[in-house]
Amino acid sequence: MSLARRLGGFALKLLGPALLLYFLWTTDLAKLWEALVQTDPVLLGISVVLVIPFLFLKGWRWQLILDAWQIPISIIDATALYAVGIFLGIMTPGQAGDAVKAWYLRQRGQSLAAGLASVVLDRLFDVGVMGMLAATGLYFFWDVLPGGKALNVATVVLMLAAVAVGIMIAAVGRLRSWVVQRVVPRALSARLNPEAVERMHLRPSRLALIALVTIAGLSLTFFRIYLLFLALETEIPIGPFIALVAIVALVGTASPGGVGTRDAVMVFVLSSLLAMPQADAQARAIAISTLFLVLTIANVVIGYLVSLRYPLVSGAEGIGAEKQSAHTH
Repeated sequence: MSLARRLGGFALKLLGPALLLYFLWTTDLAKLWEALVQTDPVLLGISVVLVIPFLFLKGWRWQLILDAWQIPISIIDATALYAVGIFLGIMTPGQAGDAVKAWYLRQRGQSLAAGLASVVLDRLFDVGVMGMLAATGLYFFWDVLPGGKALNVATVVLMLAAVAVGIMIAAVGRLRSWVVQRVVPRALSARLNPEAVERMHLRPSRLALIALVTIAGLSLTFFRIYLLFLALETEIPIGPFIALVAIVALVGTASPGGVGTRDAVMVFVLSSLLAMPQADAQARAIAISTLFLVLTIANVVIGYLVSLRYPLVSGAEGIGAEKQSAHTH
């Protein structure tokens, strides 16, 4: 990796924390404290508790993908491993730690390539739906979008096209085989089991079911976040709210835990859409981010506790441990 690329990646990791420090430095802390002390604890508590069905829906979707690829896993294990993946990936850009789920499958004797593919496809469903919802921001925020309207339209179109191609590769066997033979590097494609690649497809009915579960999971996510806005007495129209959360979810992958980048988007939307003074918008955005942090801590705690029950070990030892565990149950 070149020095310029390393420096670029390092700068990207620092972007979010730098933005957060800037907002904290320029925010009226008295206004921030005033907003936080008025938080409705009941609404915040409901949002935290709803993490359980949220994880279940995420685990169910991943199980549906694995089941279609003839990789057996129970809904309990899928949900638990999803929680561990969120825990391990919570502080990495793009939630790259989710890929650890593939290593859990490998220690259960499954194909690492299939496991990684399942993780990528699982994320594609979220990105696809979030991308479509974020695209509505072109309507709600058309007159105030930074960076030029043409650039924003092109970015949304390219993102949705990439997601559509990824789902088509998963669904169409011939296209998938062509990608493996022509696009995937030879060193990797030579290690892929042709039979495993052939099994990695999704029937239209399974795609539809996975899409429905994705919509249900994201609907629950939007509801939980809307409760945070209500807990801070920040009313926002549903349409712009959905676009805002989708945009925040996408840009949040640029920094660990969405720190800083999430705040920048919320400050921009609150000040432009709700006509808040800049000082009030910054204080309210930081307050909402603080409640986001509460949800993140809940994910971390649950994921950590589950990881104690699902330790990740390496090599044949891990596979043997899993087989022994299966026999004892």
